[in-house]
Amino acid sequence: MRAIQVTKLNGPAAMKLVEMDKPAPCQDMVIVDVEAAGVSIPDVLLSRGLYQVKPEPSFVAGSEVAGVVRTAPEGRRYNRAIG
Repeated sequence: MRAIQVTKLNGPAAMKLVEMDKPAPCQDMVIVDVEAAGVSIPDVLLSRGLYQVKPEPSFVAGSEVAGVVRTAPEGRRYNRAIG
């Protein structure tokens, strides 16, 4: 799968498009086949180490996505848009 990875905390210029292995689903995880992703202010702040959550590089950016749920645990609730 393709992902945008933040490799250094020096802003959006440090974001790189990388190929990664697809995550293996775990018991409480919802897996989404992402069709579109947005870059928002939190992503820019994360890329500079200025957001309230401060993951260590390298990490995958992107918290706004749209797609199709591939797998979800039985009884798991999730939001979905109706188009």
